[in-house]
Amino acid sequence: MYRHLEATIIEAFDLLEFQKRARETCDPKRLFELWEDVCRRYDRREIGVYELEEMKEVILPNLQALAGLRRSINDIDKPAVRRLRKRA
Repeated sequence: MYRHLEATIIEAFDLLEFQKRARETCDPKRLFELWEDVCRRYDRREIGVYELEEMKEVILPNLQALAGLRRSINDIDKPAVRRLRKRA
């Protein structure tokens, strides 16, 4: 477990590394955690507006895609949708 933590903690802000992590993450919770980390760094003035906007451009589309996927999965699980699909 310690090894896993070591791999996920990034001390200094590296925009390219953060963007890579955001693109590779398929877990909404981890994306939110990454966004919170970016926002904290911005609030502490460790990064500027440019880095914040760049991260927003990577994270927001991923969250929207994951939310759409979640909605699709939830719609399939609804009984009314199953009945309609059986008729088709």
